[in-house]
Amino acid sequence: MDLHLIHTNDVHSHLDAYITLATQIRQLRNHLSARNETVFLFDIGDHADRMAPETDATMGLVNASLLRVMNYDAWVFGNNEGLIIPSVYWEALCRQSATPVLNGNLRKLEDGAAYPFFQDSLLLERNGVKIGIFGLTAPYNEYYHIEGTNALDPFEQIPRLAGGLRRQGADVVVLLSHLGLSVDRNIASHNPDVDMIIGSHTHHLLEQPEKIGDVWIAQAGKFANYFGHLVLDYDMDKRCLRNVVGCVVARDDSLEPDADLRAILEEWRRRADRILEEVVAVVPEKLYHHFHHESELGNLVVDEMRKLSGAELAFLNTGVFHFGLESGNLTRKTLLACCPSPINPVVIDLYGWQIRDVLEKALRKEYTHRRGFGFGFRGNEVGSLAVSGLKIWYGEDDRLLSIEAAGEPLNDNRIYRIVTGDYLVFSGVYEEIARGTKIRVEPVFLREVMEKALANPDHLRQAKIKRWLRGGA
Repeated sequence: MDLHLIHTNDVHSHLDAYITLATQIRQLRNHLSARNETVFLFDIGDHADRMAPETDATMGLVNASLLRVMNYDAWVFGNNEGLIIPSVYWEALCRQSATPVLNGNLRKLEDGAAYPFFQDSLLLERNGVKIGIFGLTAPYNEYYHIEGTNALDPFEQIPRLAGGLRRQGADVVVLLSHLGLSVDRNIASHNPDVDMIIGSHTHHLLEQPEKIGDVWIAQAGKFANYFGHLVLDYDMDKRCLRNVVGCVVARDDSLEPDADLRAILEEWRRRADRILEEVVAVVPEKLYHHFHHESELGNLVVDEMRKLSGAELAFLNTGVFHFGLESGNLTRKTLLACCPSPINPVVIDLYGWQIRDVLEKALRKEYTHRRGFGFGFRGNEVGSLAVSGLKIWYGEDDRLLSIEAAGEPLNDNRIYRIVTGDYLVFSGVYEEIARGTKIRVEPVFLREVMEKALANPDHLRQAKIKRWLRGGA
């Protein structure tokens, strides 16, 4: 018999696109059900993204509501649900979704206990076939520990979860993986108890499932551009999986979304708008911003990052800000639009010579005009560097002349404590920063740092003092 597995992943709150895609999924599922086919529907995480105002204001409840009305069989928390939405909201998300939420490797940090609103695994029986499903998510413990959560090593959990499903009588075992394609391939090579891996996280688009050993792998891209449709050929007599075929289905933008999906999205947007109109700060005078020259807004935020962390120096790529701030009331909606990236400050140690190398590169277009992506970045180009605790003099040829750090000439052989954005630490844009000794992650987003800095007029005056100076000291 055929088992139809329909799957979505990494929607990242592209919700207008999603309700069109969801309408297509409904049509396919209704068609298959009319033929008495066996159908399952899964989401493999990162459905929510707080870059979207309606997700930010509702802490993902809009996403959970759409999952609910679509009647998913299972949902795996991705890193955007698990890290970008605080853990105090997780139970409400799970309850609102009315969907089994599978997380076989998230535990309470304090005592290792499981969260009662998550399930390790799920056994579903339909038309005489038992399908066992379990979910795993990427173990970003530097961040999960801030939330009082510990992500267990996914590889260590697979034998327990897959083996447990087999012992319960599962005919087919499926891993819903928010771990990334390279990890999925590694799992497939070492875990014969798993029949199928439906993956996500790295946004790969596999037009057809691939097979490694006896394990099949599928992934359906990102941003609701596609959904996946797999057909598992299960031999009822021999009780074994014979073959898997399938494809990804592109979103059909000519299709009118179903009325109930549109109504749900619009209702949650109305609720979100009321929340986002809250005034969070008053900007006494305009703060200019430029992606490739000195940014007053960037200066404001790095000054506050340095104060918050107690670091000696700070730098941050200006591409994380989309525009400067006009004088007057600043609403939560404008704050989010200005800085949608869910980026945390990270404290690291760097040698003076590493700082010098970073600052030299920050004067070159191949770094500042580079396209940014991943690691929480929500923008286009990486941008220049806003700095705090530093003065940099450079020549007409954009070469460094001298650097002052913490009021003294930069000492190449001294270790300095720096605070920067986690994007620069983990993306590898500047390899020197990626090699720094990581000390801690601060439990606050950049836009929250900005909001705090705006409360002090002295901070705004300081932000207008230039740190990048053309000519000699």
